[in-house]
Amino acid sequence: MGEKRIVARVEDLMFRAKVDAAARNLSVPVDFVASPAELGKALAARPAAAFVELTPAVLDEVEKLGKSAAAVPMIGFLSHTDKALADRARAAGVDRVIPRSQFSETLPDLILEFTSPGVERPKQEEPELPEE
Repeated sequence: MGEKRIVARVEDLMFRAKVDAAARNLSVPVDFVASPAELGKALAARPAAAFVELTPAVLDEVEKLGKSAAAVPMIGFLSHTDKALADRARAAGVDRVIPRSQFSETLPDLILEFTSPGVERPKQEEPELPEE
């Protein structure tokens, strides 16, 4: 496996902030890339995984990268209603295609899965409510 860092191709600022915060909280470096050339170069460095916000333009990038992208586990997220794009992503070699909501909910676990296999995120205890 490659280096213990994540590459992210995320255009939505809200999701970019979520990825950044989750990675920082787990002390995992994340490299955000903005262009096809940057994505190809970042994947060539063999990061632990790549998180990709799936849009038609981004999927064009992934398809062009072909085999160089296949060496790195790629998790793509998109709107749960975009079935055609999800199918196209799977055909292009994206390892996991998940809805945005699932990506948000499982982001820390996804980061750990690829950077620290076998390590589980500490569960946060639910605060007890005072009795009335």
